[in-house]
Amino acid sequence: MNDPKIRYFVGEILECNGDFEYKSKYLFSTATNPNEYTNKVAMEWRGGTEDEWDKDEGGYWSDHTLIFDHGHKEVSKEEFDVLQNHLAVIRRMK
Repeated sequence: MNDPKIRYFVGEILECNGDFEYKSKYLFSTATNPNEYTNKVAMEWRGGTEDEWDKDEGGYWSDHTLIFDHGHKEVSKEEFDVLQNHLAVIRRMK
C-alpha cells in the first residue's frame, strides 16, 4: 500500500566547470520538504559537505566544479514508475 504522504519528483543538478555546464536528472520520493532534499543531494553529489557551501555563488564546490540544486518537478506515481526505467533513483538519505 502506498503512503499518501509520499510525493514523487524529478530533480536536476547543474554542474559548472569553467565554460562547461552539465545537467543531470534524477528521481526521488519524499514525505519531507523537497527543497531540503534536493539541496542535500546537491551537497553530496560529488561527496561534498556543508563546508563546501559558497553563499555568494549559491552552490557547493567540488574541486573546480560548482554544483547547484537546479530544481525539481513533482510527478505522479505512475510517471515515476515509468521514469525509473530511464533515470537514476536517489534513495532516501538520512
